[in-house]
Amino acid sequence: GEFLSADDSTPDRVLAQKELASQLQRALDRLPFDQRTAIILREVDGLSYEEIAYSIGVAVGTVKSRLTRARQALRLELREARTT
Repeated sequence: GEFLSADDSTPDRVLAQKELASQLQRALDRLPFDQRTAIILREVDGLSYEEIAYSIGVAVGTVKSRLTRARQALRLELREARTT
């Protein structure tokens, strides 16, 4: 879903949303290429595990492990960004 609705567009909320998007982009950029590719195909493009596996030529289990590692790394990066 969307972080902001039309009614929640206060300047502070918009600024917070832009900062979160910036932090997320930096975290994505730090991921290894294989993990970044998997997470984008899944979360942005909406592909299934099977579709991702087929498109990048790996087993479904490999896709799942790459997604798990990517999500863990993103979670850690965003958590650290909030505390600094």
